Amino acid sequence: MAALNDNSNHDQRPFFPDQKGHFSAVDRYQNLEEISRGSYGVVRRARDKKTGDIVAIKEEFHGMSESTKREISILRSLPRHRSIVEFRDAIVDDCDRVFVVMEYVDNDLDRLMATKPRPFTVNGVKVAVRQILEGVAFLHDHGIMHRDIKPSNILVNNKTAKLKLCDFGLSRHCWSESGAYTPRVVTQCYRAPELLMGANVYSYAIDVWSVGCIMAELVLGHVLFVGRSEIQQLRCIYRIMGARGCLLRTMVAAAAVFRDAPSLSALGFDLLESLLACDPNRRIAARDALNHAWFTEF
Repeated sequence: MAALNDNSNHDQRPFFPDQKGHFSAVDRYQNLEEISRGSYGVVRRARDKKTGDIVAIKEEFHGMSESTKREISILRSLPRHRSIVEFRDAIVDDCDRVFVVMEYVDNDLDRLMATKPRPFTVNGVKVAVRQILEGVAFLHDHGIMHRDIKPSNILVNNKTAKLKLCDFGLSRHCWSESGAYTPRVVTQCYRAPELLMGANVYSYAIDVWSVGCIMAELVLGHVLFVGRSEIQQLRCIYRIMGARGCLLRTMVAAAAVFRDAPSLSALGFDLLESLLACDPNRRIAARDALNHAWFTEF
């Protein structure tokens, strides 16, 4: 792309100054390769010619959308955290193309699970879930709901096995526990029951449900709840969890689902049940989940 080419002569218009008030332009970055492409835009791996760092640059096809503004605003407002992808830069060029620059991480949890020959070990699940919860708890401590937690939005460093939450286009501040928001958030397989039923008053608990779905997926090696529609998604949840959100261990359907999975201890099931409580008022908070005894169980 010319916008990321060493020889580009476009007059780039800076979008945001950095923390010291300095501006940068897209010509600062050398395009290396395309990572992914979708209806929203394209993500490329690039080199910061000033620092030598490898970065990921997301070019937005539709310009400065509300989701892009929200993502940039939220990421810039947050202090650095080891479980949150690091925001580097945001630029608008002379053609009104928007480029969002992030730290580069070479894998994501979705691709990692797709290439693994078998489900994660219980210890591997603990390491992954703990890091995800650390990122979610950090967001919630800062008044932010992610609203689209799923494996493809969890980056994985192949060398260090460190996980980081990314893609904050649907995220928003949650200033009030009784705030009204759109229920059309979160990818369906990871969407909490209250959202599937159309609730527009919800809070941080929707993110916790998504983490529970991911924990189950790591244990099983496949998605736990799969429905072709919202109604079927609810039916799938109630078939496994029970209409009142009964204990997983007491449900015949759940026993069949988990039969061939790596053995979860009673404490492991206790945490999973707490994350997947159908009643959001009974669902464990992310910060409390980090203190669950399962993480220190040998």
